[in-house]
Amino acid sequence: MNDIKYIANQLDTKFKLPNGWRFGWDGILGLIPGVGNLVTDAFAFYIIFRAATLGCSLAVLAQMVVNIVIDNIVDKIPVLGFLFDFIWKANTKNVSLLENYLQQPDASRKQSKIFLFIVGVVLFLFFIGTIVTTFLIFKWLFSLIFSEAQISPVL
Repeated sequence: MNDIKYIANQLDTKFKLPNGWRFGWDGILGLIPGVGNLVTDAFAFYIIFRAATLGCSLAVLAQMVVNIVIDNIVDKIPVLGFLFDFIWKANTKNVSLLENYLQQPDASRKQSKIFLFIVGVVLFLFFIGTIVTTFLIFKWLFSLIFSEAQISPVL
């Protein structure tokens, strides 16, 4: 357990600014395109691997993966991704999830299932929104095309 606490500290909270704000190697290495994220992701997934070997439930492991995925998705946005790396601290969150699970497995498992349900609903709504938006864009494009050609659309 000490190994993953050490890794999370190095990646998320190693350095301290005078105002008390902490950051780690994750934010610094994230500045190196491609390679930086590969290195930090390898350590992040090691933490998840260790949690699995310690008997962490699938619901908690899935929540840990979601933390890493959120970190990686937002990381792709210019400027915001850079700032997000210094704020999100996915590895510290994951170590905390593991510690909570080891102390109170049932409560932690229930919390993780609720979190995953909410993530599932949000993803489903995003999927539906994408379909509706795509349909509306195509409908608009067809109306532009057919109004220019003076042909009535079949829709």
